[in-house]
Amino acid sequence: MKPFKLFICADMEGATGIVHRDQLVPEGGDAYRRGCALLTGDVQAVIAGAQRAEPDLEVVISEGHAHMRNIAIESLPACARLVCGPASWAQKPLCQVAGLDDTFDLAFFVGFHSRAGTPHGLLSHTWAGAIVHEIRLDGKVVGETAINAAICGSFGVPVGLVAGADDLVREAHADLGNDVELVTTKIARGFNLAECWGPKRTQGELERAAHRAVARWREPRRQGRPVRLPVSGPVVAELETHRREMCDKMALVPGLERVGARTVRAEGRDAAAAFGTLWHGITEAFKEPAAWLA
Repeated sequence: MKPFKLFICADMEGATGIVHRDQLVPEGGDAYRRGCALLTGDVQAVIAGAQRAEPDLEVVISEGHAHMRNIAIESLPACARLVCGPASWAQKPLCQVAGLDDTFDLAFFVGFHSRAGTPHGLLSHTWAGAIVHEIRLDGKVVGETAINAAICGSFGVPVGLVAGADDLVREAHADLGNDVELVTTKIARGFNLAECWGPKRTQGELERAAHRAVARWREPRRQGRPVRLPVSGPVVAELETHRREMCDKMALVPGLERVGARTVRAEGRDAAAAFGTLWHGITEAFKEPAAWLA
């Protein structure tokens, strides 16, 4: 019998106790190191809960935040592997879900945040805050939860758990429905202000929710089936940039069609194909010309 395969995508803004940029980037020093420890603790908690339900567990964790080297690998259990390293399109065409394939049984999203434009959203943005004003999936505005859930759906992998601040939890409930375990790590009060519970509370809730999520997968008739977003037929993804010159760069990427002064469009056979093309465009938009050409 094969091991139960769990895929965890770990962002950072929604992790326990995270409220400010200095906790999110190495330049923050001690604050960043403490932030990494908090994120690592949240990931450990969901693995522990899943392992209580499925002792024969295999876990792949994909780093999904900034330079994507934030989790303390030395603190992870033996069943876990960590995909870490920067999200260049050539190496990580699916950005935050690098390493995902159709062999996984279930996916968890830990440390997630609300989408760009969320009123009073805590550290809210979508994929790349410096570039992205809005992303739409088949005409609906989406954030990273729906984007990554749709990509998981392209591989037939359902989403069982989403964790972050209360603004993110409301978004996840609206996008994914009732049959996903949702864990609120803090209450958003502004862009970098929140009422936070400590890890002694949040990590216990994460562990219990992870256990329930695996039970849903094991006994869907009794528990409710984990969520797999419908991804049949061609998928259309649109991205609106903050500025026209960003869109100028994105429009040069094969597969991206310019449909407005600040908007590009990608169509793919599934969400993975469409969003992979958008991610390629974002990485090109970040490239700056040499100073003497600017």
